[in-house]
Amino acid sequence: MKAVVSLCTGLVLIAAACGGTAESGGTPGDAVTEMFAALQDGDGDLAVSYMSSSALVEMDQQLLILKDDPEASSAQLALMGIQINAEDIPNMTAADFASEMISSPMISSIMESAMVTIGSVEIEGNSAMVEVTVDVMGESETNTIEVVMEDGVWKVTEFGVNM
Repeated sequence: MKAVVSLCTGLVLIAAACGGTAESGGTPGDAVTEMFAALQDGDGDLAVSYMSSSALVEMDQQLLILKDDPEASSAQLALMGIQINAEDIPNMTAADFASEMISSPMISSIMESAMVTIGSVEIEGNSAMVEVTVDVMGESETNTIEVVMEDGVWKVTEFGVNM
């Protein structure tokens, strides 16, 4: 169960740091509410649209490992309830992979009952540190994550989940 909480926490941290445009007056804290709803709805495309360029680079490094053995990777993902066909893995982009993971019914079913609480938010120019507490399946975890402003939108700077 600890592995599931860690996976969910990582995905929430992605979502928690994303969203909210400078033009709309959004803050990193506002973004948590918007993106947490996307996670609960299994809207991987929305979540990915707010990942920073560095987050996608990190995701691409994870994906390269999966591309080394697509059959085994697909089987391991299936054990976690994430259904990705082995033949699709070699042609996936980092954004495709992240969207598939976040959109999986397993992630959204776990996130349905999860709660996110925003703690302190420290904004310094185009970067911010956001304290996020995630309660999933009776377990709680607090992390501080860095977010950056890219193209007028707060975006997560690192992926935070190792597969």
